[in-house]
Order: sequence, then structure tokens, then C-alpha cells
Amino acid sequence: MNTLTTRALVTLLSVLILVTIGSQIYYRVNDRHKTEEAVLCDINENIPFKGVIVRNENVVTYSGRGVFEYLYKDGSKVSVGSQLADVYNTTQDLLNKRLADIYSNRADMLEKAQNPGTAQYVQPETLNVKINSEYKKLLSGINSGDLEAVRDAEDELFLQSSIYTIISEQADNYAEEIALLRANAEKCLAGSQPKGSVESAQSGYFVSYCDGYEKKLDLGNIGNLNQSDIESVIKGENKLDNGQFAIGKMFDDYSCSIIAVIPADKRVVEGDTVRIQLLSAGSTYNAVVEAVKRADDDEHSIIILSCNRLDPDIVSSRVLSFELIFDNYKGIKVPRDAIRFKDGQKGVYVILGNKVTFKKIEVIYEGTDFVVSKNTSNEDYLLLYDQILLEAVSSQNGTADESSE
Repeated sequence: MNTLTTRALVTLLSVLILVTIGSQIYYRVNDRHKTEEAVLCDINENIPFKGVIVRNENVVTYSGRGVFEYLYKDGSKVSVGSQLADVYNTTQDLLNKRLADIYSNRADMLEKAQNPGTAQYVQPETLNVKINSEYKKLLSGINSGDLEAVRDAEDELFLQSSIYTIISEQADNYAEEIALLRANAEKCLAGSQPKGSVESAQSGYFVSYCDGYEKKLDLGNIGNLNQSDIESVIKGENKLDNGQFAIGKMFDDYSCSIIAVIPADKRVVEGDTVRIQLLSAGSTYNAVVEAVKRADDDEHSIIILSCNRLDPDIVSSRVLSFELIFDNYKGIKVPRDAIRFKDGQKGVYVILGNKVTFKKIEVIYEGTDFVVSKNTSNEDYLLLYDQILLEAVSSQNGTADESSE
């Protein structure tokens, strides 16, 4: 074979290779189909709202002046004659009393720590675990602003550390420390005794503050409240003065009514039982829809819910953030314009490389321009991360057409 022939064959082979590569590049560039990846979505159609809590409440008064130390947590149940609060002459008197309590509490814990019955069977390794745990609780309480959790963790950390000091033989006892703490407690209490007390005139649940709506809102007039009235309470407007002697309030039980303005929704039906979630605590309750009436405009409704329980730590709140909970839908989002039918089955075409495959969908929710299909591992159905073909598909050869249906 001469040189000219060889050169011609090499040139021809080079051209064929270039044509092949070029055609592949052209195919990949120009055969891009419009697709959308199948991804999970979570559809939540809950209705958030601010609810006004309404109960029959009685204002508690004290006909005198002073500084009050409340003896019950808000929402605690008390009986007739229960001592609700001690009254001190000055703030300093109350602070001295609080300081005396701290000294006495520390002394009590040191006595417990040195007690042979407490320390005899405790291992240092076990105490180390407890100390680390309480330290983490202390940090968590500080970060979240939970003062009660901080106090509890601080006390427990002090106790466990004191026990560790005894069992590790760093100290024999705390006799001197206890004596000093007791002496300081007595010194603080000298001249700081309460001058009086407040007793409960009824049994029920006590809250240590008034907000000015106790006489304005009650279960007897709740049905007369309009949208403006409700929004006024939410904003804290138009309160009534309970007088200088009001120190708290009482109510019979945790049952209450919740009145709110919500977007008009046909799912909220008078007489139905619905689920509501208190957003601040994450707690969920059953409530009965006592009434649904038109608000000041056609786009909203006034609803009245009755609920027989609320968390004790939020009974002092007048306005709370809730959600009406409806069904939650979690599945694969499918564009509505990608839905096709094949052999009477609803589904979509997906593409992998050059292969186009029909996959069924099981619709669990329908939106305006999309549906949600059940997430499954069945390969006959649309799977997560499949490439959904948005173009029309030729029924003859199963390939994507240039134009959509």
C-alpha cells in the first residue's frame, strides 16, 4: 500500500471518527428533554390563629399595701382557706426571706450529702455521670431561659458535687459550713417576718395576676363578641381597671372557651370535634366547635371552641397561638401537566438515559398545579428522584415528542 493510499485511509478514518463524536455531541445537546425530578413534599393545611381564652373568673383582692410572696404556682388548685400569699412590708424584707430560704436549702443538702446512708453505697463513677448530666441541664436551662430548670439543675449539681467530695475523702463532713449557713439564715430572717397573708375565699385554680379582662369577658357574653372585640383583646386594648387591691384571680376549673377569628373554611363545622395544637408547648387537644359565625367581612369567620383542659404552665395567658390541625400529606410532588394515562392507569413518563418508561401514581392530595403521589418502593410506581418527563410521549415507540400534549 503506497503512502498516498495510506494517507487517504487515515484521513477518511479521522473524518468518520469526528463525525461520530460530533453526532453524539449534537445528540446530547439537542436531545435534552424537559424534566422535573421527583422529590418529597409535605403539605400542611393547618389553620394558625390567635385564640382568646374565656373563663368565668373572680378577682382576688387584698385590702392593704405590701409586697406579696405567692405560695402557689400559677394554675395550682387550692381549697377554701388556703394561704395564697404572704405579705411583707418592703421588697427588702421579702428578699431577705428568699435569701434565708437559699441558705437553709444549702444547709439541708449538705446534711444530706454527709449522711452515711446517702454516701455509703454511691460509686464515684456513678456520681460523675450524674454531675455531667446536671451540668448539661444547667446549660440547657440557661440557653432556653428556663429559670426553674436552672434552679433545679443548680441544686442537684450542688448536692451531687457535695456527695462526691465526701466519698472521695476530700472532706470528712460539712459541720462548719452547715453552722455558718444556718446562722446566715437566722440573721436574714430577723425583722423580715410577713405582716399578713391572703387566704382563698373559694376552691378552684389560682393565678397570680390580672389582665383587665376578668370582668369584661365571661362565658355568658362570649357569643356577643364581634371581630373588632376579639382583635381588641389580642392587641391588649380596652382593659378594665380591677383596682389597686387586685392581686390575682380564681376560676373553677381548666375548662374554657376559645374565641378566634380565622379565614373562612368549610372544614370548620359547628358541632364537630377538632384538634388544636398549642404552638408554644406543642401540646395537642380535642375541642368542640360550639359556634361558627360570619365575621365583619366575608373572608373570615368567628369560631368558638370549648376545651376541657390546658397546660398548667400557660393558664395565666389570655391570648395564645394555636393551629387547627387537619390532615397532613407527605409524598412525591408531581406536576399536573406531566400526568398521562396508559391502559386506563394514571401516571407519568420518566426518562433514564434514552429510555422512557411509564410509571403509575397513587394520588393522595390534589393541589392547583400539582398532585402528591404516595411514596412507595414499588418500581411500577413513581419513585423518589425519578426524572419526570414533562413532554408528550409517542404512543407508538415510547419516545418523547418535541411538543407537549
